[in-house]
Amino acid sequence: MKKRILVISHMYPNGVNPMAGIFVQNQTKALQEAGLDVRVVAPMPSFPLYPKWRGYRRLPGRMVREGIPVHYVPTRMFPGGFFFSQYGNYYIDSLRKVISSIREEFSFDLIHCHTIYPDGYAGAKLKEEFGVPVVSTIHGSDILLYPKRNKGVHARTLRALQGNDHVIAVSDRLKREALAMWPDLSVSTIYNGFDPKQFFPVAKEEARRRLGLPEREKSVLFVGNLLPVKGVHFLLQAFKQIVPDGNGIRLYLVGDGPLRAELARQAEELGIAAHVTFLGRKPYDEIPLWISSADVVALTSLSEGLPSILLETMGCGRPMVATDVGGISEVLRNGETGWLVPSENVERIAASLREILEDEELCRRMGEQALEASKSLTWEQNAARTKECYKEVIERKSL
Repeated sequence: MKKRILVISHMYPNGVNPMAGIFVQNQTKALQEAGLDVRVVAPMPSFPLYPKWRGYRRLPGRMVREGIPVHYVPTRMFPGGFFFSQYGNYYIDSLRKVISSIREEFSFDLIHCHTIYPDGYAGAKLKEEFGVPVVSTIHGSDILLYPKRNKGVHARTLRALQGNDHVIAVSDRLKREALAMWPDLSVSTIYNGFDPKQFFPVAKEEARRRLGLPEREKSVLFVGNLLPVKGVHFLLQAFKQIVPDGNGIRLYLVGDGPLRAELARQAEELGIAAHVTFLGRKPYDEIPLWISSADVVALTSLSEGLPSILLETMGCGRPMVATDVGGISEVLRNGETGWLVPSENVERIAASLREILEDEELCRRMGEQALEASKSLTWEQNAARTKECYKEVIERKSL
């Protein structure tokens, strides 16, 4: 009989933000394909009269996405993340009744939460009511940044670590951080994955033709949310240093976020606005073409877990210049599949981008080596390891 898994994740694609938590959806699909029966409960922001969250009020309570039943649950949250230390309790209050109803038709064997706080905190409390084990995945900010916000968040993160039956970290770096908070933690590292049927090499000329881009220009690509943690300010400063090397160089920024207007002003002030294109969000199935169209992909984050764009770039056979934060150095081989640079180091970012852009043989070789290295980082492999983790946790709980 199939094991039934209930996933709790506030990061999940929805009608307001179709790209939110796409990696959680991708793993969930892979788990379903691996023979598990999966449903998702997704807490969604609920705050009366806040105009930016109005769209969440129109989300259906339940729908099927990519073959997975998803329950969208209005949950008290506050603009700007105020009262974040109380979010875990708000999650419990909103999820309890919904999960009780789900339980009547879907007798789940295990709860899997994404982020240790607030989702994993709620899961650790709710498992007592439903008599099943709980596993949480740590993705990055939930262990690297959130506990530093205040004592309340730190205390609840610690309780979540203590209350989970097992924790999955998406990198060894995050595993070490979690163990530093709770040395008795049952934890393992399972890297995120990518779908090689979706992310695979396309000839640069073909990708550019399909996207309507100039064929001969050199291009740098950024894909991600325009948030402070992504370090795009530093990328723009670095790009200014390489623009004088030739007029046929362009930076494409795929993504959106609260910093977009500020970053556009920065590009104007740096005198590079004519070489920078803000593309906004693009459909997920278009991202492989954007990666294949680029000479190099840049990731200048200040903090990360194991970013999906790294794996997806490798799958498309393109080199990356990435900051040495989180688990990136565990996957990106410096000098072989791309360049690792210190975060906030504008000169090193610029020099590394310039080297790949100017040396076509280096660009080609790094791309080929990245593609080869990507073969061990698929969602299928991630699902197999996660499924084995579930099995061990369920068996241990039944003893």
